Amino acid sequence: MKSLLFTLVLITMFVLNSCQNSKVVEESHISIIPKPALIKMDKGAFVITSGTKVYYHGSEDVKKIANLLTIKLMRATGFELTLEKITNGYTVEGIIFSTKRYNNNLGKEGYELTIDKNTVLIEAMDETGLFYGLQTIIQLLPSEIDKRTETSNIEWTVPALEISDNPRFAWRGMLLDCCRHFMDKDFIKRYIDLLAYHKMNRLHWHLTEDQGWRIEIERYPELTDHGSWRKEDDGSVYGGFYTQEDIKEIVAYAKSRMVEIIPEIELPGHSLAAISTYPHLSCTGESLDVTSRWGVHKDIYCAGKESTFEFLENVLDEVIELFPSEYIHIGGDEAPKFRWEQCNACQKRISDEGLKDEHELQSYFITRIEKYLNSKGKKIIGWDEILEGGLAPSATVQAWRGFEGAIEAAELGHDAIVSPTSHAYFDYKIETTDLKQVYSFEPIPAGLDSALHHHILGGECNMWTERAPQEEIDDRMFPRLLAMSEVLWSAESDRDFSDFHGRVQQHYQRLEYLGVNYGFESKAVNVDAHFDSETRQFEVKLISGQRAYDVYYTIDGSQPTMSSNIYQAPVYLKSSSILKAFATKGEGGPQKFVVQKFDLHIATGKTLTLENTYSPNYTGTVDNALIDGIRGTSNFRDGRWQGFFGEDIVAVIDLGERRSFQQLTVSCLQSTPSWIFMPREIQIFVSDNGIDFQFLSKIETNTDTRREDIFIEDFTQNFGQSGGRYIKVVAVNFGLNPNWHDAAGSKCWLFADEIILN
Repeated sequence: MKSLLFTLVLITMFVLNSCQNSKVVEESHISIIPKPALIKMDKGAFVITSGTKVYYHGSEDVKKIANLLTIKLMRATGFELTLEKITNGYTVEGIIFSTKRYNNNLGKEGYELTIDKNTVLIEAMDETGLFYGLQTIIQLLPSEIDKRTETSNIEWTVPALEISDNPRFAWRGMLLDCCRHFMDKDFIKRYIDLLAYHKMNRLHWHLTEDQGWRIEIERYPELTDHGSWRKEDDGSVYGGFYTQEDIKEIVAYAKSRMVEIIPEIELPGHSLAAISTYPHLSCTGESLDVTSRWGVHKDIYCAGKESTFEFLENVLDEVIELFPSEYIHIGGDEAPKFRWEQCNACQKRISDEGLKDEHELQSYFITRIEKYLNSKGKKIIGWDEILEGGLAPSATVQAWRGFEGAIEAAELGHDAIVSPTSHAYFDYKIETTDLKQVYSFEPIPAGLDSALHHHILGGECNMWTERAPQEEIDDRMFPRLLAMSEVLWSAESDRDFSDFHGRVQQHYQRLEYLGVNYGFESKAVNVDAHFDSETRQFEVKLISGQRAYDVYYTIDGSQPTMSSNIYQAPVYLKSSSILKAFATKGEGGPQKFVVQKFDLHIATGKTLTLENTYSPNYTGTVDNALIDGIRGTSNFRDGRWQGFFGEDIVAVIDLGERRSFQQLTVSCLQSTPSWIFMPREIQIFVSDNGIDFQFLSKIETNTDTRREDIFIEDFTQNFGQSGGRYIKVVAVNFGLNPNWHDAAGSKCWLFADEIILN
């Protein structure tokens, strides 16, 4: 009896374990990105074989969506599945696309998916929702479905379940700048596919710039004959453009993938390619080249000449014919007023129109263009600078300099698209904006009245291409686009980075089959450093930026190899050091090196106060970043630099007691194309009580302001022997961009990462 009972127990345990394992296997297939709103698992699976039939119920548009699945399956499986129309009921077995029954609460882009062992049923209001349901089915199938060649020995199953899904935001977009670097037509189509695969629905296509005019305008053929080409520093000629036939083809392709293309025609700034072609459009009429330099340029469209508006209206007439979108993006950002200030025609326009200043002149410019586009049935979008001087009556604002522009627009009753540099600029290196940072993005600005939330249409990830030619786009966009797609589709309450990160690991295989050359999730090696004031040492943790990668490092400044220390536990540094590390997946694998300099000095870990506040975009991660001992790199967005816009750095260090010292160094960064200049001078004061400061010394910086490269300079002053408890350091902001600068008259940035006291 005991033997029989024991046998029954073993059988019961085996059955329970089998059920549990079956459940684990089923759930392991559910790695959909973006995450659906509601998933209810069931038992079993639907198996696709060569005899499976695909049905559609509804219009020819529904048939087109169903046919996309048969094409996809034929390519990967070799199965030539039949496609049939049904008119009554769901009595058939197979895969059914239908608009017959639908939950209207899910909206136009929502869908319901029901799968059992006999049927896969996708229901939606129209072809849009069915298309997104199709993307979910594809991600439920084995990842080999995304291969472009037939694969044998695969069981093509989808798990039994119920999904009810719809997006949180209506605007889920990506900006692609094809001006700084030109992108092939097929490349644009490929990105439309990748956007659609992840349920993104807007491609914001940046088509005109200082560095190139990319759209054919038949009335002005010189725009592409001349304005789309630039001479590089090495003498080569670079450029390209899209014919109107190219654009029609791309727009039609996007429509078939439920992606709406929003063209951007920049004005009044970022217009040097057009001005180079037609000098009369500028304030000076000077002959200028299409520039090969990045950054902001002071030559912009003249707001005082009627010929400027005639030109732009003629251009926009052809743009309207090419793009059926409800919106035209007109830019409106980074338009220096220097030329307008010196231009008689612009000053006359200000006087004639009763405008206050050049900012109101820009508002006049934008509003006039808006009225013209409104008369043609179009709405405008502009970057948040269009708020300055007064917002055009029905404009939508795209906030990029933070969230403030979105808040201001909503409070004025206008719609907003949110794409702040802090989370959405994918031209920024992964060291600045990693996967977790993107996933933390919340498009609804904190503090915005809930009654105004409906004005936030959604968001975009922005791929500017100053330093990203076509072959580097994948590395910048992925896997970060996965995070953005989920942020914009899934409910905020459903978002969990750990869960998302697990699904990303399974998603990599799909990306590989799709031909995506994805990059790291974060910097190759994340250096998590903390200074312990009691033990006077740095605790350093090294974390690989990619799955299954090992980290090798040195701390003496030498280049690490696979014979160097492999990271296993925190590293402790008791003196100034240069740590170098790389992550790799074995011999011959990709290796990206990270260098982190540590300075241990008298002031490290002490108390620091600032009279002026650093920018919220450049915080240095902590309040006492200027004396944390952790140095910044030449990437001023690496999180180690504190940036001050138009203000001096006034820092007071409290050493806790009177100390003697012989040397003080202030480390600063210059990147004049980004308006970052070295300080004019550095003043040093000392005090024993923190109130009465005595002047100690001054450092004359004398830096070459015309250098256009990014570089760091340590300004050092030796004192012989000096001392005090409090040291005040005043780094004087350069002030305004000089007249030779393309942003002449604008405030300068001042960046510092460390004040070193020895």
